[in-house]
Amino acid sequence: MKVLHVLYSGLGGHGNVFFSMVDADTNGEFGFEALFNGIEDVKAEYIERCTAKNIPWHFIKKRPGLDIPYFARLYRQIKKARPEIIFLHGGAAALPARLAKITGTGIQKIIVRETQANHLKTRIDWVYLATAMLVADKMVYLSDAYRQQVKAKLKWLSSEKRSVVIPNGINLLTYGKTTKAHDATRIVIGMQSRLIAIKDHLTLLDAFAILLKNERPLTLQLQIAGDGAFKETLEVHAADLQITQHVIFTGMLEEKELVHFLQQLDIYVHASLGETMSTAIMQAMACGKPIIASDVPGIDNMIEHGVTGILIPPKNALAMANAMEQLINNPQQAGKLADNAFTFAETNYSGKKMLDNYKAIFTN
Repeated sequence: MKVLHVLYSGLGGHGNVFFSMVDADTNGEFGFEALFNGIEDVKAEYIERCTAKNIPWHFIKKRPGLDIPYFARLYRQIKKARPEIIFLHGGAAALPARLAKITGTGIQKIIVRETQANHLKTRIDWVYLATAMLVADKMVYLSDAYRQQVKAKLKWLSSEKRSVVIPNGINLLTYGKTTKAHDATRIVIGMQSRLIAIKDHLTLLDAFAILLKNERPLTLQLQIAGDGAFKETLEVHAADLQITQHVIFTGMLEEKELVHFLQQLDIYVHASLGETMSTAIMQAMACGKPIIASDVPGIDNMIEHGVTGILIPPKNALAMANAMEQLINNPQQAGKLADNAFTFAETNYSGKKMLDNYKAIFTN
């Protein structure tokens, strides 16, 4: 069965989910193909991984704002691919997919995986979602709470029969727990994501600056992995806070580098204004890290406060600094949170489990 994934070309959860499904298909039941699209060029790592696994891939670049020719190009490429299943990572390409389906290309199903946090959606995001709900054979949501929020907003379009909840998954063989060599002289704190405003790195930098004011017999380092339009703003803010010598911006990391990045951290912090289901948190859990994260939708349903991590109010630098101080001063608590997070990831975030759930809607 040929499955064409239509996904964003840059850093984000789309690529992680796609390649986790590919890796989980150990029996070769599906023929995967990727149609990358977006305002960013295709990540080099995506090209390398597609090449290594003999996955056909294509790229359609979108201009910022409304780009009508972009949708026409999507339609033509979907028709040319002639998949049995179209798997859309978001609703933007729903109309081109539907047009391709009704013009006799052998497409059996349109599956839309909806991922954008509801409270962060723009008006055009809601238009894309409404269109997807009209044309999709199955809408996939990452949690039931998320599905119910959509239902409350677009009740007249909601269909229980055509919707399903499937959490994301990752390759747990890639992201694994290791024993980090103890360093009594240094604590490394880190976060990885796209460098965009909704990830709230500004609060993380403010919190780290507060943390540095306390005298201690060890050094602190903050490592921020990722790239994006907000990078220069963050670098300027770090300089204004006079903490530049303690902060490292690693830039974009390929998967092997990202695994190493996570495994060498002492504490993982995820500052955010909202998620749908954070792949970064799943990866940190799978690497057995104690996690501090913003108590916002899309995170509060992944982390149980005091059990698998610490939740703090969003945009609250003092609370974040206090949580980091707490884990630095209580390594036993940090270790317990890390162990619980790792166990939770093993149970809930398997890429194979995710693929099995999708297989059920592909074939039925």
